[in-house]
Amino acid sequence: MIYFCQLLFLIVTYFIAAIPFGLILTKKYLGKDIRESGSGNIGATNVARIAGKKLGVLTLLLDAFKGMIMVIAARFFFYESQFLHLFLVLVCAVAVLGHIYPIYLKFKGGVATTIAVLIALDPSVGFLMIIFWIMAFSMTRISAIASIISVFSALLSSIHYEALTSQVYLCIFLLILIIMRHKENIMRILLGQENKM
Repeated sequence: MIYFCQLLFLIVTYFIAAIPFGLILTKKYLGKDIRESGSGNIGATNVARIAGKKLGVLTLLLDAFKGMIMVIAARFFFYESQFLHLFLVLVCAVAVLGHIYPIYLKFKGGVATTIAVLIALDPSVGFLMIIFWIMAFSMTRISAIASIISVFSALLSSIHYEALTSQVYLCIFLLILIIMRHKENIMRILLGQENKM
């Protein structure tokens, strides 16, 4: 029964994490489809660029919260689970997959949920990610570079602090996902054509 409930929770996690807040907010307040402007991404960076900082920050917070709340809820509801940490890792992975590949938008989304779920899973690693993201973004003004560096820092931090193997594998999985999601940005960076904030 517990495994069925966990499977159901993972399915719910995906659909909640897939909610495209960037698209919803810009349509509500600007009456336009954010996918048709700027980089075409629904994430907070493009929302801030097109719709202003306030909507960008709101998008960031909502995208972060939707993933974080599912990890916290999983810890609360399944605290007696024999393999709790492994299940939390699965929740993190599914939340990020839902955010990056939302079924509502034909599997094209953003990346903001990544840091939030890792904060909920391992606060020390998550907050280090924030620091690295801020430093990388401050130096480059390019969100894609900051995202890749921050996730890579999470992998190194998890290894350094001897986190459970499942967490290390999660970070590897997330790093691959983030690189895949930003492959077009990487090409533009290499060509010197990526827009800076």
